[in-house]
Amino acid sequence: MDTNGRIRINIPKVVHETIDGETVILNLDNGNYYSLVGTGAHIWDYVEKGVAVNEIIERLLRDYKAGKEEIEREVNEFLSELMREDLIGPDGAGASDVDKPSDDQAAPAIEGQKNSFVAPVLNKYTDMQDLLLLDPIHEVDEKSGWPNVDDKKGWPTRNPDMPKNN
Repeated sequence: MDTNGRIRINIPKVVHETIDGETVILNLDNGNYYSLVGTGAHIWDYVEKGVAVNEIIERLLRDYKAGKEEIEREVNEFLSELMREDLIGPDGAGASDVDKPSDDQAAPAIEGQKNSFVAPVLNKYTDMQDLLLLDPIHEVDEKSGWPNVDDKKGWPTRNPDMPKNN
């Protein structure tokens, strides 16, 4: 992975919210949802704010007790997993100091002490795929009504009882 590069969240197909330190992520294309806590949530926050990969690693080195090789390896593995799940992708935008998060976004620690580093974990859930894919947030126009699932495709389709758009 290019550690000098930036990555971005794959918006609009990926939505997320952080509540009480847990980041919940939803991929609207496939109906999978994910949970991040601890270092995973901190890394996601940095990605959201446009921080370059090498800067994410430096910030984690500052905030956690661990060696550079360990943090670099774990961050790269975690970001690769997020890419495989199609939650993030490379950002073609140029580097800028304007979009870096302020230092107050760092992991909470007692003054003068660092937290122990725990490898970030992406928890994946598929149990609500069918329900999430049936949700009208997907490609359903107002005349089609609530989506129906095509048995062959397993994907919402136009209601055959509704009049066609001309």
